[in-house]
Amino acid sequence: MPNPARAAAEAFDLGDRMKRVVLAALIAAGAAAWSMTGAASAEEPRQRLMDVPLDMPLDDELDGEFLEGIYQEKLVSVLKDSVLIENPIQHIESSFTLNRKLELWFSAREDGRRVFWAHLFQRFDEGKEQSPEVALANFQGVFGKPDIVKVDKDETRGSWVLLKLDPRLPAERRAAILQRLEASFQPTPQQIGDFLFLDMRDRVKLLGQDFRGAIFYFSAWKNKVAGQNTELLDMTRANTVLNLVQ
Repeated sequence: MPNPARAAAEAFDLGDRMKRVVLAALIAAGAAAWSMTGAASAEEPRQRLMDVPLDMPLDDELDGEFLEGIYQEKLVSVLKDSVLIENPIQHIESSFTLNRKLELWFSAREDGRRVFWAHLFQRFDEGKEQSPEVALANFQGVFGKPDIVKVDKDETRGSWVLLKLDPRLPAERRAAILQRLEASFQPTPQQIGDFLFLDMRDRVKLLGQDFRGAIFYFSAWKNKVAGQNTELLDMTRANTVLNLVQ
């Protein structure tokens, strides 16, 4: 019997093309002014993927770092190739060793061209798959205990989606987002298994217009994880280039 978890992992490129079509259809006629509600807590470290933090500007510095410097100093030894794509929305696509692909999507010029969505996909070669327990432990080791976990599984297969809000969020804002998520984040079993293929309109319905944090999802077949996805997403910043507020 075919392994649906591996088929989903190997279909990543198709999912990527699907996302581009949806993103192109969602381009806003004009970017709305963006403002952050509440100051972030500087005591907590920034959430990162491949050393790139959420909010990282395309050209300017953040906390004394430049994106170009991160690539040249921290990622050069594992980087295979990278390209900046201007349309429909500015984003960078990079390939790394260990079957890793990273996408960095940038907000409007008025917002400083900052990363609003980072997506890291990793595929595991046959015979080197992880178990769900290892995948979950690895996520928790990097991002901490998840705030919300959704699972759909039976004796043979399973799918997981984990959410971890940005720990730098002010306490009141974090509590408000979490309260809304407990009501809105009720994905169907199909949405849990196909989270990769949900476009931003579906995601904003589940996550809310002010979600900010990490998302981790994967599927397993006979206790083997063939691929996993980790995202950092700021829906407020996303709305500077996508028409998500109806």
